[in-house]
Amino acid sequence: MNYLSKLSVGAIAAGALLGTTALADEGTLDIVFINDGHVAPYHVAWLSGFEDAIEAYDEAFSDLTVTGRWLSAEGSLEKMIQQAEVTINEKPDVMFVNAINVDAFEPLVAKAQAEGITWIAVHSPMESADYSFTLGDVVNGRNQGMAMCALSGGEPYKVGVMLGQAGNPSGEARREGILEGIATCDNIEVVAEQPADWDTVKAQSITENWLTQFPDLDAISGVTDGYMYPAIAVATNSGRDDLHFYGYDGDIPIIQQMEGGNVKADILLSGTREGWNFVQMAYRIHKGEELEKVYDFFTPLVLTEENHQTALANGFPEDVEVYYVDQALEVAEKGFLEFGPDSVM
Repeated sequence: MNYLSKLSVGAIAAGALLGTTALADEGTLDIVFINDGHVAPYHVAWLSGFEDAIEAYDEAFSDLTVTGRWLSAEGSLEKMIQQAEVTINEKPDVMFVNAINVDAFEPLVAKAQAEGITWIAVHSPMESADYSFTLGDVVNGRNQGMAMCALSGGEPYKVGVMLGQAGNPSGEARREGILEGIATCDNIEVVAEQPADWDTVKAQSITENWLTQFPDLDAISGVTDGYMYPAIAVATNSGRDDLHFYGYDGDIPIIQQMEGGNVKADILLSGTREGWNFVQMAYRIHKGEELEKVYDFFTPLVLTEENHQTALANGFPEDVEVYYVDQALEVAEKGFLEFGPDSVM
């Protein structure tokens, strides 16, 4: 079954679960997303997808008013807590919270639930939340690491792994998975691991230091595509056209560098897809559908077709879901294909 067929089947299945092709219930659906404030391209795409989805769902159902707000904490835990407190007092229907520190929000989860608000923890799961929107980070990281093994050619291969922020559950899970994947072969040496704190300036500095400290470095692995932009630029400016990159996020500009370029693998999250999925998820909750408490977002591995065939020939598992570049770009750009109003009709 090709990927577009899968999308169609997914949309039909969603409608069957809802048990209706009718319009939504009367009333309003007010959705608030509180983000930690990153300004990386991924988070810009998040906002764009979220806003487009709000508009589409509002237009699609004549007897339901769908509204949404996106708040940025600008990296401040204190500001994010204040935003959450104010939002709870405003009593939206659904709150998505991409918490900087999940422990700090435990009291607010209970407060929101007491007001009848559905709390959805984004990326970093919370047992107390009504739902946790997760990415299968360990599995995704493992797939990235196994792809590295399969594409390294079996020769000694030195890698630097650029990490997230210490203590962040999502970043730690990605690291765990990447190292598990790398451990499936014995020719890769991880010569450096360093957190860049989701910061592109730090990622640039780390890359510069690594290229000086490890002149024979073969690849850089990252837990976010935000690191790939400065790392690729530094490598290009340093004349390191042979350096390979293994990303994580499915940013469109990074995927576009895979055909004939040095980006060897990525994980198809796509901020646009996520933004649309947030609104679809809120709508399904509004309709009374029972969702899994831990909602795993579908995130396939992205490879070129040529590299996938090479990887398979080198022992890469056949059961790992892989999208080729053209497939990945279409889905990344068009979040409505999987998560638009048609998916719930």
